Amino acid sequence: MNSRTLMLITLVVVGAVAATGVVAATTGSTATATETATASDGVTAPDPGNYTRLYVDEGYRNLELKPGESDTVTVSIENGEDEAVDIAPRIATPPTRSQPPVEPDWVSIPNGETTLDAGESTEVEISVDVPDDAEIGDYRGVIAFTDETVRYPGRPPQPIHSVSLSVDVWQEPTVQLNSETHIYTHLQAGETITREISVSNTGEEAVPVNPQFNAENRRRHRPGGRTTLDRSWVTIEAPSEVAPGETETIELTVEPPADAERGDYSATVDLGLTDPARNADNTYWQEVDLNFQVWTAPEEPFETSFSVSETTSNATLELTANQRRRAGERSQDASFDVTFIAPDGREIDAERTSLTDSGSVNLGAQRPRETTDGTYAARGGQQTFTYELDEPAAGEWSVRIMPENTIDFRYEITRDEGN
Repeated sequence: MNSRTLMLITLVVVGAVAATGVVAATTGSTATATETATASDGVTAPDPGNYTRLYVDEGYRNLELKPGESDTVTVSIENGEDEAVDIAPRIATPPTRSQPPVEPDWVSIPNGETTLDAGESTEVEISVDVPDDAEIGDYRGVIAFTDETVRYPGRPPQPIHSVSLSVDVWQEPTVQLNSETHIYTHLQAGETITREISVSNTGEEAVPVNPQFNAENRRRHRPGGRTTLDRSWVTIEAPSEVAPGETETIELTVEPPADAERGDYSATVDLGLTDPARNADNTYWQEVDLNFQVWTAPEEPFETSFSVSETTSNATLELTANQRRRAGERSQDASFDVTFIAPDGREIDAERTSLTDSGSVNLGAQRPRETTDGTYAARGGQQTFTYELDEPAAGEWSVRIMPENTIDFRYEITRDEGN
């Protein structure tokens, strides 16, 4: 092995130590050894001069298996010493803070014990067989190939020549949410909306339902962003359980008072569902994010002014309304009442000359759950309303715009000018 290759491997090993505390390649005696390493700056680091040069490829392996399933991974090992080195693979599971260990009787390494001559390589097959009664969870372990370890202050000895093994034991979920759980809509103060969350249970046991309102949304928003939703605005109606093979509906109703302040509000609702086929530590799948914007209907039209020169032959006003999700009757189209005010004070009721619908489609974006089409992910569309003034008089004009059935619009005034 040339010097460049050795340098690359050393860099990888040092990175592995920083992340996991496990070294994959070092020099020294093949006898059992435990070293405590401390760098001058107080940060521990292994001394490559004290360990056997045994190179292990891909120091992390992950398997996803259901109870009763098995799989095999192959690990390549190379002897970088000038003499023979004995390897004896075994499961070595250092204590972890939260994850259960891979059980030794799940792991088998046939013909793993061997002697590698100087410069020789071998492949070790590691088989993992998850028993039928294994609990759902993420299991961690370490496959050590020698007895050499390294000790860091305050930590147990870590195998040096090793592979970290993660086994994710899972089952097909039996409790499914059939509705969108990320709810965002616009809601007029004093208006009421209701969203239905459909829950199906394909398991053999009844699933309790115990929704809990959480005003503290886990997602952090920028300062001055979303406001915490008042619990009194939300009503939750839910069955006590979902029977095996049945589908039930949970209703979430939001009703801000008529004097509610305009702005963005958010909260989460934990539906209190437990799926025996899911990891008990993961509850995000049954949480509903409530996000909505409270708005108030205007009493006066929006007004802006624009200048018309002597060479202006035509003026065009384009109003673009974003068709965002709104509470209430979504079938109502946006509209505008537009009035132009001439320089002499005359009011001119503008007639719409064209209406354009537009939107966007993404073939790679995730589709909402309620979408039935299997290919296209359509995003919120918009409508553009066009109004024209032919041969407007020169001077300072203004326009009054009263929106209906939209809370968000953009305006653009264009003047066509001749030479």
